[in-house]
Amino acid sequence: MPASTAFGARLGRLPLLARAVALAVLLPLGGLTLMVLADLVPDRLVMDELYEAVTTGSLDAEPYGIGYTGRQVDEWSECKRITIGLGDPPGTGPIESAVRSPTLGFCPTAVGSIVGWAEGEGLTSAYDYFRYWNGSAAVFRPSIALLGVDGTRMLAAMSLVAALGWLLWELRRRVGRLATALFAAPLVASTDFIDLPGALVQAVGMVVLLSSAAALLRWLPPAVRPGSVALATFAAGAVFLFFGDLTNPDAAWTLAVVSVGLVAAGTGPWTRVAGTTVAAAAGWIAGFAWMWFTKWVISAVVIGYDTVRTVITFQVEARLDGEQPGFDGSPIEGIRRSWTEWWAQPVTTLVVVACTAVAVGVVVARTRRGEPGRWSTRAVLAAPVVIPIVWHAVLRSHTYIHAFFAYRSFAIAFGVLLLAVTARLARAATHREPVDDAVDAAVDAAGRDEVAVAPPSSV
Repeated sequence: MPASTAFGARLGRLPLLARAVALAVLLPLGGLTLMVLADLVPDRLVMDELYEAVTTGSLDAEPYGIGYTGRQVDEWSECKRITIGLGDPPGTGPIESAVRSPTLGFCPTAVGSIVGWAEGEGLTSAYDYFRYWNGSAAVFRPSIALLGVDGTRMLAAMSLVAALGWLLWELRRRVGRLATALFAAPLVASTDFIDLPGALVQAVGMVVLLSSAAALLRWLPPAVRPGSVALATFAAGAVFLFFGDLTNPDAAWTLAVVSVGLVAAGTGPWTRVAGTTVAAAAGWIAGFAWMWFTKWVISAVVIGYDTVRTVITFQVEARLDGEQPGFDGSPIEGIRRSWTEWWAQPVTTLVVVACTAVAVGVVVARTRRGEPGRWSTRAVLAAPVVIPIVWHAVLRSHTYIHAFFAYRSFAIAFGVLLLAVTARLARAATHREPVDDAVDAAVDAAGRDEVAVAPPSSV
């Protein structure tokens, strides 16, 4: 038995409280370890590749670029994250550097610093970015040192394809091809998904978002207890915060909860599904918040309590209700801005109309065939779509500023709604085997969807 599997088995035999404490301790320690290891990558190797990217035009001083589809690319955040760990004062240890997270800053500043370094000037960070874990740097520093910026973009593209493919495969095994396709269409067609490799930090967040949902679908057993569900999503929330920061966390939360709901959907009445999804929702946001809190605690120990408190207090106030041009401070403003941004995408209207028509047609056809609707269970599965709405209302200033990528959460939520309406719930709790594909092929040849038999206890 592999060491990781043996460790997981031993951890699973511990009491619930012991497992919770172990996760609460190991996740931040693991994150700090990854950041320290990333900081050990020689700065010169990273800087050589960054300068090469500047000279070839792969990295420029523009804060925002234009992607393959004509959409805006978030180079603003990318420059901050790919230069994490650079420019710290001589003599700074790897642990202190990992905690402080020095960065060369936004693209105009970062590119100027990179060029200056190549011309023999000293390298000085623009500021310390310690309020986040910046876990993406644990990927970027070694990747850029080994593969360069273009190679890292290629790796990001392959990772996005792999993560999306894994999630769709897991969904296909549980709920059928049609529901899976309807879930994927809004994300792939009505957002900047294809352009994400051009904004590396956004790509990493999306990879973690998709992969964590796929992992929950893959490894949670159908009869899992709510306590174990909460621990699993606690880990998912913590991992997302570490790597993804604030790149669509509400979408990651939504997708994690509905994934857990699909695991439980075929094992009992809708009340059990509801209890399981509530546990999943609570666990995810607890893990997200805990991981962030521990970074602030570690930063306070290393940097100083007063400095950390001042920065965090200012940033929390700014993200919740900061003053921005055109922002009136109302809870609805963040929702309106992101919603408008999504509907402004080139094919959103077409995607929404087409997918809705297909979903309605499926419901009508199944109803005429007399198939059980299980609408109580479907309502529970659809309930997580309110998460992005609440998130946008609470973090209204942040979502108002970042509507150009925050809108993805609404596309994913719409996909989740379509998934909830059209999923084949009779198969939701079981993995599909190759024989199922043969059944699907025979059914398709007959010109109708696969036959579902709902559990007797379902509603």
